[in-house]
Amino acid sequence: MDIRSIFMNIQDLIPTVTSMGGGFFIGIMFGYFVKKIIKILMFIAGGVVGLLLYLQQQQIISVNIEKLEAASTFILTLVTSSFDKMTQIGDGTTLGITLAGGFSAGVVIGITRG
Repeated sequence: MDIRSIFMNIQDLIPTVTSMGGGFFIGIMFGYFVKKIIKILMFIAGGVVGLLLYLQQQQIISVNIEKLEAASTFILTLVTSSFDKMTQIGDGTTLGITLAGGFSAGVVIGITRG
């Protein structure tokens, strides 16, 4: 093997490496964003439930716990079904193994470390 064939092999790897690295950094940003949005939504939902329970304890309002439970179950079912639909729409083979692998690793790091 001469130096020219080695250089040509390295040039063939450049798109793969940049695709993997780009997907990784986009995945980190996406994971960080998802983590922050989930925290904000949990804070708001906890505040609303806490306020309702406080107002019920002060006998200002009356909360029907069964209806509240049914509404929360409906919302959770709606959210989980939307995630199922998203996974069916997105086909990882069209993205390529390197981009999908880098993206998924980035999302995991973004959620856990962000």
